[in-house]
Amino acid sequence: MKKLLIVSTAILFSFCLSGIAFAFHDGGVAHCDGCHSMHNGSGNGNFGAAGPALTNGSDASSTCLNCHDGSGRYHVASADGSNTNEGGDFSWVKDNGYTYVVRGSTKTDDYSNHGHSIVAADYGFAADANLTAAPGGSFLAADLGCTSCHDPHGQAQGGVTAGAAPISVSGSYGAVPVAGTIAGNYRILYDSNKVGFSEDAPIARANSYDGASTQYGSGMSGWCANCHGSFYSQSASSHMHPTDVAIPATYNQYVATGNYNGDVSTAYDPLVPFERGVTTASSDLPDPTDAATAGVGVDGNSKVMCLSCHRAHASAFGNALRWDQTEAFIAETWISLGSNVPATAIAYYKHGASVDVADPGTGSPFTDGYGEYQRSLCNKCHVQD
Repeated sequence: MKKLLIVSTAILFSFCLSGIAFAFHDGGVAHCDGCHSMHNGSGNGNFGAAGPALTNGSDASSTCLNCHDGSGRYHVASADGSNTNEGGDFSWVKDNGYTYVVRGSTKTDDYSNHGHSIVAADYGFAADANLTAAPGGSFLAADLGCTSCHDPHGQAQGGVTAGAAPISVSGSYGAVPVAGTIAGNYRILYDSNKVGFSEDAPIARANSYDGASTQYGSGMSGWCANCHGSFYSQSASSHMHPTDVAIPATYNQYVATGNYNGDVSTAYDPLVPFERGVTTASSDLPDPTDAATAGVGVDGNSKVMCLSCHRAHASAFGNALRWDQTEAFIAETWISLGSNVPATAIAYYKHGASVDVADPGTGSPFTDGYGEYQRSLCNKCHVQD
């Protein structure tokens, strides 16, 4: 009886600990044996060969996918394109054998054109078949993996010097670090302390570990420029869409094709996100799940960024775009053209939920679609329809 009481007390005590006990990364380095095996064992059911640094995967991304492969929650690579996290689904850059029919002709989907083609041999992901280096940069496609962007050890600016300050909370969810500590970077993205990087990690706030919703603060486009530098230009002669420039107030008026009756209090559209100009911490951004605050549209601080149009990982559309840029009406995607893409695949989604873009719903951009004849969502800012 005494032993049972001790065990029960220990279990109860463990549940009384802070959230740190139940998460893995926590904005910093996790427990070592989550990724490494001291004696070169395998925690990976797809294990092919021993990885570098005693990792439980034959390469860095395979080690990450030991936990993040799959659908829903914190997973980023489903088997059927059904994930709905803000970053997108790496499933789309896998050679799935997808085809579709256009005017009677069968076309093969160019899977390498759907986003960042990570190399994860244990899970069947290979380097980009079209490009040898990052568009607008020189980073080699053959070297691209999860740890090209995410720091598995979670080093953050301010903690670069040994002993400067410990990371006590994640920088992704609005938590405030206690005195004498710092928050980790958003999604443990690298800072400028990474060799070859000149820009620090951006400020943003996710709803939770599942990443269904995100509010963006600042620095995203500059951070993307660490690899895509020549795209990061605001020169009129660059022939590139500018970033880090003010979003026009027409964003607030635009609801859908033919509907310009929007109100600033509900104007934010998760399919066309923007940066709110917050430069300090994720805790200064709205809770992404609170429509009353996160649903507010642009003001004088709002800026366009790379992720206003693209998803960070991959999407159902070319160049990891958030909508199909090859069709006049966004509901008429290549997926709808007699394809063999699984019916469970989700092309459009907001706040982690699938959206029928041809159904206007109640007319709220925060959660609904648009209409059967909705044209490109470039019009959310440019209003040409």
